[in-house]
Amino acid sequence: MEIKNLSVDIIIPVYNCRNFIDRCLKSILDQKCQEKLRIILVDDGSTDGSSKIVDNYADNFQNIIAIHKKNGGLSSARNAGLKLVKSDYFTFVDSDDWIEKDYMQKVILELLNNSADILMVPYIRKYEEKNIENFFFGRRSIYFNYSETRNFVLKRLYGLTNEQLSHPLRIDNISTAWGKFYKSKKFSEITFKDKSEIYSEDLYFNIRCFLKAQNSEYFTEVNYIYFKGNSASIVHTYDPKMLDEYKNLYKIMKSFIVLNNLNGQFKHALNNRIVINELSILRNVSISKLSFLNKRKIMKKIMNDRIYKIAYRNFDIDKLPFYYRSFYLGCKFKMTTYVLLILHIGEKLKTRIKQ
Repeated sequence: MEIKNLSVDIIIPVYNCRNFIDRCLKSILDQKCQEKLRIILVDDGSTDGSSKIVDNYADNFQNIIAIHKKNGGLSSARNAGLKLVKSDYFTFVDSDDWIEKDYMQKVILELLNNSADILMVPYIRKYEEKNIENFFFGRRSIYFNYSETRNFVLKRLYGLTNEQLSHPLRIDNISTAWGKFYKSKKFSEITFKDKSEIYSEDLYFNIRCFLKAQNSEYFTEVNYIYFKGNSASIVHTYDPKMLDEYKNLYKIMKSFIVLNNLNGQFKHALNNRIVINELSILRNVSISKLSFLNKRKIMKKIMNDRIYKIAYRNFDIDKLPFYYRSFYLGCKFKMTTYVLLILHIGEKLKTRIKQ
């Protein structure tokens, strides 16, 4: 296949991002292979002037398509973009992120060489004060056949096992929809569920894609830049539905194990995910503006949920590093004040420990 015969659609959801969208689009428009790119901007009911910026780009660049819709959230915006996919592959870029120089041309050449159903790239978490590289499968590119895609990559999406537990906060390093290229004829009809129905819509989308994939590839020659310096994106609102949304996700993941004849390692990986994700649920309470007493009350209720009573029975806490072992032991034995203290310390050190 000649390079001129492979094209990529880039879906960019846009919502109130006027301070970031220019940087994002400039990084894409600076790529050398514009004739192979279709940029789909989905304005999800912006109210800050982003809509006009989107239209201006569409008016001035032939390969940019802009659509506007009523605000419906990230999943809704991505689904609207998926309906317009025409190229050989599609990918996602968030409006406050950007891509490295030569990102697209290097990826396109690699897709021509191996024609992977899904191609994954590493990424850099860019904080205001530092950058953290995330080479989640190492620094060498890897091609995964069908068996490896299912029994290694897909299982890794389900959760961490064995030595992977030494870095529990890496559990969702490969769950993102961005930083991946999907073969359109296989995956463009797979849609995102709204976060209000099922927590971690990216993870749910990827599980269904990797279940269908015949092969995949991890390509290390480029990096996606994941911007973590947007203080407006930090959520300090308590979400009372978060645990139920996670439980809906776990229920579907369990059903996929049965429907697709996945082995017992997937059950073990999911069990580990249930325990590790408890940190995210409790952190949502901890960083909220609730009173200390309300935080303790809500966290106590979460820790006493039956799902954790079951999950901790089959979770090997001893494989965790000391800091996390201390935290999860506190959760297991419902030491609410102690857990709150650890979460507070962890928040101060998060750019050091999330590696």
